[in-house]
Amino acid sequence: MPAADPTAEWRELALLWAARRCGALEALATTAGTPEGVAEAADIDPAAAERLVAALHARGFLARVGDEYEPADRMLGFLTKADLRSVGGLPAEVDAFQRWVDLPATLAGEDVPEPPDAVRNELGRAAVLDETRVRSEVTTAVHAAPDGETVVLVGDGAGRRGREFADRGWSVTLLEAPGRIDAVEPLLRSTPVDLRGGDATDLPDCDLVVGVGTLRRHEPAGAREVVEAASDAAGAAVFLDAFYGETPDAELFDVGALSAGEGRVHDVGAVRSWLDAAFGTAGVESVPASPLSAAVGRAID
Repeated sequence: MPAADPTAEWRELALLWAARRCGALEALATTAGTPEGVAEAADIDPAAAERLVAALHARGFLARVGDEYEPADRMLGFLTKADLRSVGGLPAEVDAFQRWVDLPATLAGEDVPEPPDAVRNELGRAAVLDETRVRSEVTTAVHAAPDGETVVLVGDGAGRRGREFADRGWSVTLLEAPGRIDAVEPLLRSTPVDLRGGDATDLPDCDLVVGVGTLRRHEPAGAREVVEAASDAAGAAVFLDAFYGETPDAELFDVGALSAGEGRVHDVGAVRSWLDAAFGTAGVESVPASPLSAAVGRAID
């Protein structure tokens, strides 16, 4: 059997990005069921359309029904955004690919591109986060406040970690940007997780604050303010994030933040100093089954 192609993942993302950008995905989702129909609707070369459709079919995004093609389950996330769980992770991955493709323009000072449905795509990816990773990250956070009962989560997106905390008996508040509350609310409607609109410094009193990717959304001064706000609200905080000098591929996380126009990855020494100044003790550790590290601050009794 031939070995697995290590380039298949990025080439698949490039295929979807190109099909979305030229209008072929929209055509296949609405009016076109044949390569000829795609070529006409998207105004692309008919021979090229045939090869594009064949690749989408081979990768499981299209199903052959008689003489035509229909969207398969793998394409569902590109067609409907109503239920975040149906969006899945691929649309957000294609958005990230688009930002990296446009990175030269961003580096030259042009505005960061905003892909269509970017927020719902991001939340869709968060809604299907790997369960093993979720449990591991929550377990790491719980260790910071083993006797805690109340937690505020910042940046948890679709609330996967929030539900895990609730399942463990914690009283959970999920703090999200006001513009995301409406999108997240249906996922958490039947759970005890409390949704609250606000930014990362607008924290209610609790036993534990957990930030997910929160620090790298800010420049250093803003990230330090987030840490200080957490110390005002709670006796312990855990920031699940990437840090220079600690997290594998921190440099790629940093360029990813640059491509999205949001903050930067911070040096682990600087983060330790912020936590130590705000809480009294600080530490940084790896998180099993997660690409992120945990920066932990605890108040001195």
